[in-house]
Amino acid sequence: MLGRMPIVTSDRPSPRATGARAPKLPGIVRRAVLDIGLFSLLINLLMLAMPLYLLQVYDRVLPSASIETLIYLSLIAIGALIVLGVMEVIRSFYAQRVAAGFDRSLASTLFGSILLSKGAGSGDLQPLCDLGAVRGFIASKGLTALFDLPFAPLFVVLLYLVHPALFWITLAGVILMLALLFINLAAERSSGQQAAELTATAQLSAQAFARTADSLRAMGMEANATEHWGARYAKSLRQQARSAAINATFSGISRSVRMLLQLAILGVGAWLVLGNEMTAGMIFAASIISGRALQPIDQLIGGWRQIAEARKAWGRIGPVAKAMREAQSAKTELPVPLGAISVRDLVVARQSGQPGAKPILQGLSFDIGAGEAIALIGPSRAGKTTLARCLTGAIAPSGGSVSIDGAELGTWNQAQRKSLFGYLPQDVQLLPGTIAQNIARFDPDPEDQAIVAAARRAHAHELVLLQGDGYQTEIGSAGTGLSGGERQRIGLARAFYGDPKILVLDEPNANLDAAGEEALAQALADARAASTTVVIVTHRLSIAAKCDRVMMLQDGAIAAFGPSQDVLASMTANRPAAAPPAKKGTFPMAGPGFSMGSQWRKPGGQV
Repeated sequence: MLGRMPIVTSDRPSPRATGARAPKLPGIVRRAVLDIGLFSLLINLLMLAMPLYLLQVYDRVLPSASIETLIYLSLIAIGALIVLGVMEVIRSFYAQRVAAGFDRSLASTLFGSILLSKGAGSGDLQPLCDLGAVRGFIASKGLTALFDLPFAPLFVVLLYLVHPALFWITLAGVILMLALLFINLAAERSSGQQAAELTATAQLSAQAFARTADSLRAMGMEANATEHWGARYAKSLRQQARSAAINATFSGISRSVRMLLQLAILGVGAWLVLGNEMTAGMIFAASIISGRALQPIDQLIGGWRQIAEARKAWGRIGPVAKAMREAQSAKTELPVPLGAISVRDLVVARQSGQPGAKPILQGLSFDIGAGEAIALIGPSRAGKTTLARCLTGAIAPSGGSVSIDGAELGTWNQAQRKSLFGYLPQDVQLLPGTIAQNIARFDPDPEDQAIVAAARRAHAHELVLLQGDGYQTEIGSAGTGLSGGERQRIGLARAFYGDPKILVLDEPNANLDAAGEEALAQALADARAASTTVVIVTHRLSIAAKCDRVMMLQDGAIAAFGPSQDVLASMTANRPAAAPPAKKGTFPMAGPGFSMGSQWRKPGGQV
């Protein structure tokens, strides 16, 4: 094969899933709760070996001076402690396996959600970071401390059997340490949340600067970018240090309280022995039992920050995972698509958040017949690229619908959608891998003939063969190592892969030379001959003239839509007789004196 690489595929999740409840835990985690709980029960029972051993040694062996009893008790205690150690190791290994299984069960789903999220363009990997936080907690001692906590009352009750005074001292210590735990939670909550937000902001800023490193170097902006990122990073570090200081303070207080309570147990125990209310062995047994009762709470206070972060992470993962699973549910396979497009009342709102902001697209409604070629033209910020992305499902509209052959876009299953659209974005991004893998859309089992056929349809086959290793040429992120025109030609071949019924091309000739323009024109002619529906965003009237119809967008609305000859003739008839010289920085269109910034008018003077 020309190249293989596994990919993760998923349908679009519902954008309304933000407020959904967290889904049920994966099956492996639900089973693990019972298994780790059983291990914890055995471990805590075996913890009684040491206090029972001391109790027997001081109260039976020493008074009787029996060496045989000491030997037998020691052998029993050693065996119990060996089993205890083995059980601890097994529980730890089991927790590691559970963490890995949890990761496997959700990683693909969350990665798919990243690809479909609004923050994908900024490199936002928050769902995977959240998954890492939850996985780390499952594999940590914080989880085992939670499982040990329910056994703390057992040890406290055992102290009552030793002596009620020791029971009340330990119970007071448990209440005090629980109070410390909740105070720590309240004090660290807001500080930890601010630290997480600031860290995420600094990380996204670093990713954005890294993606534009070439431009930064070209404009001498490295120092400015470093200072800007450094200010955000330093702020996040200060907040992290503040949060860590709060947690460390309460952890230290907790450790001191626990040791003071154990000291109190020893002191009171000695006083009770002097009063003939206890035996000497009970002093050491009570000290160990009280320490075991307080230890899980002490561990929770010290590791509460990790527990809180894992809890917040799971709260964010839940709605995302549930939405993706609902979207991935099986959908009925529809008839083979023909490529007819129907748009009704399409609205795309701006993300500025300002009330009353004008939408990018304002209630567009139109139909495109199967096999038609449509040119989208208009000035900058007219909404052409947004419309192209809506037609492919790359972005979800704020209102209205896009249908293919009468079926709304979201009702097509994943397998059919792969062969439904070929899309060439305005900024062609190739992924790390071979040219063959990029053309084949990283299909895990591509056919060589299909890859070569797509390259030939894009008239890029000869271009690929000129590369160092042909189709096996490795390219870096964003297609580094290739010129802009070469990236665009390979991106066009990727759009043709799989014989899609609909081609949506956004400025496909932006970086092409004369030979590339000619190859693009021939590729479009071949697509029309194959009855492929073509929607092309262009500033070139020469390309628009070769399409069946032309749609002119202006301010997010359709200014004109009709046969290409009629629309272009109307534009020519209504433009000024003598256009002024082009100002510096304008981009003239094909034809003398015409600029995309000109005022377009319909016949009759309507804009």
